Amino acid sequence: MKSGRLTALILAAFAVSMLSSCAAKEPQASARSGTSWGAEELIASARSFADMSQSEQARSKARDLAERGIEASERCLMLAPEEPGCYYWRAVNTGLYHKVHVIGYQRGVKRMIEDCKKVVEIDPRYDHAGAYRILGELYTRLPQTGGNVDSVTRDLNLAEKYLREAVRIAPDYPENYILLAEALLAQDNFKETAEAISSAERLAPHWKNDVSYKGWQSQILALEKKVGRGRK
Repeated sequence: MKSGRLTALILAAFAVSMLSSCAAKEPQASARSGTSWGAEELIASARSFADMSQSEQARSKARDLAERGIEASERCLMLAPEEPGCYYWRAVNTGLYHKVHVIGYQRGVKRMIEDCKKVVEIDPRYDHAGAYRILGELYTRLPQTGGNVDSVTRDLNLAEKYLREAVRIAPDYPENYILLAEALLAQDNFKETAEAISSAERLAPHWKNDVSYKGWQSQILALEKKVGRGRK
């Protein structure tokens, strides 16, 4: 498989997984005082564009919707530069944009990393440690090599570090353990992968009303099968 096609598939998988944990959830109100309603409305708009982009079958329309989500996020930043949701949803929409527009994806990846780090700086708990979750998944799924010396590439140690921090901050959120299990499995760490899967299985029933619940179940089952094959 050509490297360009591989990169496109990796970005697509990442964007689908990332949005599955975010779509169809109510916008989080900021815990800080003074955030304008305009900013909250723009956050809700950015989330909506991300949801529509994910659901859109036509690549050009999906790209345009994600781009509008980025624009809404940037308008949000003009109103409330300390609102984590503005950065968070710019990162999500950037991932979706490059899902269908691979050209220049490294710039997008770097922007996503910057935005997630800003979310961590402002409020690391946002969306159940969502910024750490995005960073961890990103470093798990990226290609192992890049076209330039400054390309961002797979780094499983860094992925594990970010995902363990997500677990520390939001220990009751199943997806943090699922993504940690994926990073550990990629390192052939079967024992700790099984432990992370067990934690996700234990917690998931408490989130049956979450939009991602069925997806989590499928991910857990797939991980269990991979661990079983790896131990043989």
